[in-house]
Amino acid sequence: MTDNLSDFVVIPENAPLRFRSRLGLMPSETPRVAFIAGPGDVAGTFDHWIEGRFDPRTPVVAYSTMFYTLIEKLQSMALVISEPEGLPKHRDPRFRFVRVPRDRPNGGFSYRKASIVFSRNVARELKKFEPHVVLLGVDTPWWLMRSIPKSTRVVLTAHNNFWPMGLKSNTLKDRLKRRMTSMSMQRVCSGVCTSEETRRQVIELRPGAGTGLYSEVPQVLSKFLRVPRRSEQLTRILFLGRLQEEKGVFDLLTAFEAVAFRNPGLTLTFAGTGEVESELRRRMALSPHRSRISMLGQLSAEDVHRELERTDLLVCPTRSTFPEGLALVVVEAAVHGVPAILSSVVPAKELVAEACVEFPADDAQALTSALASLANDTEKLHELQDMLAKGRQKFFDRSLSWGSQLYNAFVA
Repeated sequence: MTDNLSDFVVIPENAPLRFRSRLGLMPSETPRVAFIAGPGDVAGTFDHWIEGRFDPRTPVVAYSTMFYTLIEKLQSMALVISEPEGLPKHRDPRFRFVRVPRDRPNGGFSYRKASIVFSRNVARELKKFEPHVVLLGVDTPWWLMRSIPKSTRVVLTAHNNFWPMGLKSNTLKDRLKRRMTSMSMQRVCSGVCTSEETRRQVIELRPGAGTGLYSEVPQVLSKFLRVPRRSEQLTRILFLGRLQEEKGVFDLLTAFEAVAFRNPGLTLTFAGTGEVESELRRRMALSPHRSRISMLGQLSAEDVHRELERTDLLVCPTRSTFPEGLALVVVEAAVHGVPAILSSVVPAKELVAEACVEFPADDAQALTSALASLANDTEKLHELQDMLAKGRQKFFDRSLSWGSQLYNAFVA
């Protein structure tokens, strides 16, 4: 089966007219959409898109790929504001790219100052473009949100949570922060959320927004839909993602070492890069099981799927200090029938239902027990694999994609 770029945005035939009607425009007028895209390489993705290709760097279909497709299908124009250096090498009159760098220094005063500078520069670009719709993320500064004219529709694309799943803090500082965020959210008209948990949190911060908020399901190219590998027993364990302490990599290493003594066939692989890579390598070198632990570094999208094809178990041990929005790696693994052990703050468990094992975040002993249970119970491992194989079709249902749901948010 071959995928086309247009397949991933499912909208009705009259969508261009319906969009114009929602904005109060004449059928002959061209809607203008501004996308404050953040730190991702949207320019690079655009170059792949304009050449009719999916971005080969992402194991799932990139959000910006679907954004460009939606703008094309709606016969609209877009301003794309990105943070990284570099503009697309291709030009298209429907798309204008502007770079607005954003510093994120530590410290209250310096951070606020940088936010104000970023907000002022973005507001200047928005004023020149005069968009009918502004698409922005959850980290949009309050100053910028308040500068958007009331006549402009503000649509949210929420990829991160505001607090770790099930662990909302009630300290004075966090309550004040949520109050400021809630004030900003009042400008949001509708939006697309990366998970049901993210949607719940947005609704809590923006009561009454529920009817205009949609949850997307990440989509994977059809070429990766294959017959799942049947594991004879648990052997290959994989961590896939950024190497951060908040991602629980040291908890996983500790748990693996405890289980490996009684299971000599177990191996552990870390795939990714991050700020604790050097320290993780140091601890791996000191491990009594160092010959069974490996580190692959950053993988391409194709390599991610190749690695998952020979993996028995994914572990996503995110700690409670990290407000995980979804954890796309769980979706990538599920497509290959690879079950996961997830900490309690990983919202992706709602997409894999009963086909995962959950443990309390920050509890290395509970993670050890979860690993040991699957290492010693092949029947349970097979049960999880079978459930994943039955439920993975939603990752190939293009009507559930971010791009399709973004259209719903545009006309809500």
